[in-house]
Amino acid sequence: MRKLLILGILIFVSNSIFSQDLIVTNGGDSINCKITKVKKDNIYFTFKHKDDIRSTLLPVSNIKTHQFDYFQTSEVPKDKVVGYENFQHFRIAINGGYSYQISKVAESVPSDFKDYIRELKSGYHFGGDLTYYFTEPLGFGFKYYLFKSSNSLDNIYLEDNDGNRTYGRMSDDLTILFIGPTFSTRLLNHDKKNAFLMNLSLGYMGYSNDKVIIDKYKMTGSTMGLSLDVGYDIGLSENLSLGFQISFLTGTLFEYDWNDGTKIETIELEKGEYESLNRIDFSVGLRFSK
Repeated sequence: MRKLLILGILIFVSNSIFSQDLIVTNGGDSINCKITKVKKDNIYFTFKHKDDIRSTLLPVSNIKTHQFDYFQTSEVPKDKVVGYENFQHFRIAINGGYSYQISKVAESVPSDFKDYIRELKSGYHFGGDLTYYFTEPLGFGFKYYLFKSSNSLDNIYLEDNDGNRTYGRMSDDLTILFIGPTFSTRLLNHDKKNAFLMNLSLGYMGYSNDKVIIDKYKMTGSTMGLSLDVGYDIGLSENLSLGFQISFLTGTLFEYDWNDGTKIETIELEKGEYESLNRIDFSVGLRFSK
């Protein structure tokens, strides 16, 4: 996923320059312009004449050749081009920050381990969004987020039915993945540099925990998840913003696979024992728009 984000940024940067086109007429005139439409009989374009920006057309029969992106920079402002939409369609967001799982500590957890479980609820996340806005306020995209948390405790013991104790270490290395499509709403300010956003996602949540309870174990499971984001982007330049976001993610694990290294057993949880994956994310990151 990280490679896809980097590729998307590179593509975005490589196309961020508003280049200008060239038309050469049969009479030998060269026109520095922005071609807006090419049809069978005519080519439509916008060009600068003295201090005026004009839009016109020429019959294809009068044109010797035309070439897109001939000039690196444009004399014609983007907002003067016929058909230009004065908003950015693509948004790539890269996020990271603090996370907290908001579910209560189960009553069945022994009192000696309640603080351990509370500490395990705090962690961090990273990920990103790729969104295409088909109108200024509405867009559709894709979200990927990864939550990580870990904790450990030394000098625990297990006691069998005969009263024999085995001493060792306990640890958890927890990973929760969220991936899914996103519906986005966006409200731009008057100069379209800053934006208030809300994103709603429904997707897959994957759960994995590398556990040690004296011996090593692995828990894995999956469920359907829901994510709601509220954020604000502050424009740093035309295509780059600094973003702040609060997210609420929810999901419930009804069963999981328990791997003790020799066999895998599926554990179905009873009502009241379901594993809540609910959490809040506080994020900061960069946004690349085009």
